[in-house]
Amino acid sequence: MQKVEVRGIVCEFYDMRIDRTTIPEGKFLYEVADDDDDGCGDPARIKVCILVNFFGTLICDRELALEDEGVLWVMAGDWRWL
Repeated sequence: MQKVEVRGIVCEFYDMRIDRTTIPEGKFLYEVADDDDDGCGDPARIKVCILVNFFGTLICDRELALEDEGVLWVMAGDWRWL
């Protein structure tokens, strides 16, 4: 597990899928995908469920503000390894 900050919200990042039934009440689980274009292994988008280009799982104490179609696109400065 590594701590990351996504748009000012500190989250736990895991480089594997996590069973949703194991997440305590009051926590929020999201999955992260990397970008298929650059292949650098950087986070590109966050959703409740990622099927393609899975990068890892986020567990947060606060809800992330997903945009249209339930996606949070990760732009420069949105993601910071702590």
